[in-house]
Amino acid sequence: MTTALTYDACLEKIESLREKMIHAAAKHGMSHPLVLDYSQELDRAHNLAMMHNNNQGKNKPLKEAFQF
Repeated sequence: MTTALTYDACLEKIESLREKMIHAAAKHGMSHPLVLDYSQELDRAHNLAMMHNNNQGKNKPLKEAFQF
């Protein structure tokens, strides 16, 4: 699914992914592919939030689509 997220939505996505990653790591170990997938998604969400922050339009969706 491709969506353009606002800054606030990015922060919510970051928190959700962080929780999922922590639970997956506790269950499967740090090097499990699921944990690595969550980590990569978390990195992308963080990068998008930083792009919002740099553009000062925190509550406007960026033109770039972002895949989660």
